[in-house]
Amino acid sequence: MFVKHNELFNVLNNHRIRAEFAMGDKFDKENPSIIKLSTRWSRAFILIFSVVILSTCVCWSEKIFGSWATILILLLICFSPIFLGNSCVILEDVPSAAVGLLAVYFFWRWLKKPEMLAAFIAGIILGFAELSKFTLLIFYPLFILIWVLYRLPELRTLSRRDFVAQIGQLVLLFAMSILIINMGYLFEDTGKQLGKFNFQTTLFTGCENLKDVPPSGRNRFENTLLGKIPVPLPANFIQGIDTQRFDFERGLPSYLRGEWSQHGWWYYYLYALLLKLPLGVILLFGVAIYCTLFVREVNVSWRDEMVLILPGVVLLIFVSSQTGFSIHSRYVIPALPFFFIWISKVGKLFLPQVPRSFKKRVLSIIVSILLAWSVMSSLSIYPHSISYFNELAAIIPTPREPRCPSEPRDSSFIVSIIGAGSRNGGRHLHDSNIDWGQDIFYLEKWCKNHPEVTSIHVFCFSSFPLDQTTIPLGKSNSEIDKLTGYIAISTNNLYDKENKFRRFLDIQPIARIGYSIYIYRVDE
Repeated sequence: MFVKHNELFNVLNNHRIRAEFAMGDKFDKENPSIIKLSTRWSRAFILIFSVVILSTCVCWSEKIFGSWATILILLLICFSPIFLGNSCVILEDVPSAAVGLLAVYFFWRWLKKPEMLAAFIAGIILGFAELSKFTLLIFYPLFILIWVLYRLPELRTLSRRDFVAQIGQLVLLFAMSILIINMGYLFEDTGKQLGKFNFQTTLFTGCENLKDVPPSGRNRFENTLLGKIPVPLPANFIQGIDTQRFDFERGLPSYLRGEWSQHGWWYYYLYALLLKLPLGVILLFGVAIYCTLFVREVNVSWRDEMVLILPGVVLLIFVSSQTGFSIHSRYVIPALPFFFIWISKVGKLFLPQVPRSFKKRVLSIIVSILLAWSVMSSLSIYPHSISYFNELAAIIPTPREPRCPSEPRDSSFIVSIIGAGSRNGGRHLHDSNIDWGQDIFYLEKWCKNHPEVTSIHVFCFSSFPLDQTTIPLGKSNSEIDKLTGYIAISTNNLYDKENKFRRFLDIQPIARIGYSIYIYRVDE
């Protein structure tokens, strides 16, 4: 289903929402009987991409670092809370991570053995990667940079014929990717002149700020020589880049450590990874750095490691540079597999052919402990992995909101210790970092197990219509302070921008649903 750009532009400017969101809400309302069925099949389809990530990581890790590294990468991926949580969410982050990883892997194979067929295959996969997420457009300049760095040691021995052949194959690779992009959009308005687009961002209009952009749009290339150049990409692909850019330029409410802002922070994703990754994984990254510097047996060709680590670093820097808003830590998921594969190099410490020493034995023990710590930390809150926060979330102070919701009265001491970081997550991050509506069906089950709850006020996000569940919904009341009876409030609402629910942080909840919903009982 396609939306004309002028309609999309009017929606964006007049209603401050994305047109596809309105279309999705309309589809949900008009097709209530098939929502749950389609949601289940869609989630199952996302799992396929998780398998692709795991398979590619295992294959690449084994080829570079050996068999023991595959055991590490299996544990890192299979028990990663980020992948466990987001692999069941119908979003583009995990699919783009899978196809992006595949694109770099086949590009690496072409670097190892530059042949026409290898370039052809790598180009096809790169095209699918570009269809999955605009962030991966950074791969075009990145691939050129990687090719130059990879070939530097061979400049003196590489013949002119081979050099020209590789340039031709690289052009073929990019051309195939552009062809796949056009096929994905059914060649819709491919070749449209650059000056005939109606843009809405300051980047493409030349306006100083968004208020200066006229309602009909503008194009800074309209009366220039560049404006006459036909764009070899579908028109909606170009307009999509402009639409995505619009969100970053206008800014969106962003939350970090109890503070709300109309823009993001450059360090947001680093801070999010510090709390959303198991501490064992973070420390393993430090061990990998140490081994790279002081244990030469774990190292391989710097060129192979460069191809592996550079895409992850570039993706992380590129995402962090977009400070128009900072809401979803899932935006860095495409970068994580590259770091995980690189971390798996410490598995070489366990290879029998590596000379044993006291230092290597100590490092092997440390790696084993950190792996076990990571697995147990992740499993401690499974299956509520979307809401996972490591132990630092319970320790790091926040300037604005030092409190977190209390534990229900019937919680044991062990329960209060396990998942302490996840219970404190709302103090640090917001939105999809905690709640994607994944606990709504657990709330439905809780209501079934408590027949005394004949009515409950629900203030939670849910992509599934609440009226399609068996939750005994209470009547809405705009005066939240006067609500009585059973009340279900998500963590996102407890720390909302308007402070409407902040008083509930001082009330003892009677139950906790996963790590994103708290249930209160307020008597008259």
